[in-house]
Amino acid sequence: MIAQFVHKDHRAWDEHIAAFQFAFNTAIYDATGFTPAYLNHGRELNLPQPAPAPLDPGDHAPDAVRQRLEDAWTLTRIQLARAFQRQERHYNLRRRAWKPSIGDYVWKREYPLSNKAGAFNSKLVPKYSGPWEVRRIISPVIVDLRNTRGKWCRHIHVQDLKPAPENNNNKEGKRKETNGNNTDAEDGDDTPTTNE
Repeated sequence: MIAQFVHKDHRAWDEHIAAFQFAFNTAIYDATGFTPAYLNHGRELNLPQPAPAPLDPGDHAPDAVRQRLEDAWTLTRIQLARAFQRQERHYNLRRRAWKPSIGDYVWKREYPLSNKAGAFNSKLVPKYSGPWEVRRIISPVIVDLRNTRGKWCRHIHVQDLKPAPENNNNKEGKRKETNGNNTDAEDGDDTPTTNE
């Protein structure tokens, strides 16, 4: 708002502070349905005018102001709850309820970089690699993975994973590893990789 009034002389930005404050305090906000002035003072602010308007003492009696403020705050709470629900709906629009479990097979999103000297184009590379097996759950959104060749990939966020389709190869591989010696996350002889 200040930038609209400053124009070319940036030294005079503070000349309109009172007008900006008045505009801010008299604007009706979608979330509350009221102006900040009404919520704080129980009445709307009057526009600046040469002569003061006559006051009606009934409108400014303490009980009337208190009642108006209580009604306004009740409506504001309702409006804010609606605004929160509206924002929550937009925020969670693409959220997935899926969470991996230990032993699940998943596909991991890759983020390769193109390399002109090496004749490597990232747009032509598959977007996902795998299947990877979930071997450890660090937190509700961070997991450690291991592929079928024993390579580790540590600290992967679940937003970069998608469940691999169930097939006989995955089930047999899972059965062999559970019947084998150690299925702890420390087995495997290669160096773990980290994506953070």
